[in-house]
Amino acid sequence: MITNKTSSTWRGVSDEQWARIGVVVQLVILIRTIAEFYRLRHYYGAAEALARYEPYIGGLLIDAVLCLIAVALLFWKKPRASAITAAATILILLAYKLLVIG
Repeated sequence: MITNKTSSTWRGVSDEQWARIGVVVQLVILIRTIAEFYRLRHYYGAAEALARYEPYIGGLLIDAVLCLIAVALLFWKKPRASAITAAATILILLAYKLLVIG
């Protein structure tokens, strides 16, 4: 039996699968953050929505950059680093929400 020593699993899921899951979660966060503007615009009107949306722009940029890094790492065959980047993104965005958005 030949085993691949470069790949590991956790709970039956390989590093590459965790990385893919992480990238999908990051994209969902990105889409949800963009959709928040339209929710605010519908609820408050166009003028006030932009002012209320401003704190979300920082989180949007953080997620976009870290998602790009995670995808690049996945393309460079670094699935563990990509999965760690995705997990770090979630923690960073939670801290951003608690500290900046409230």
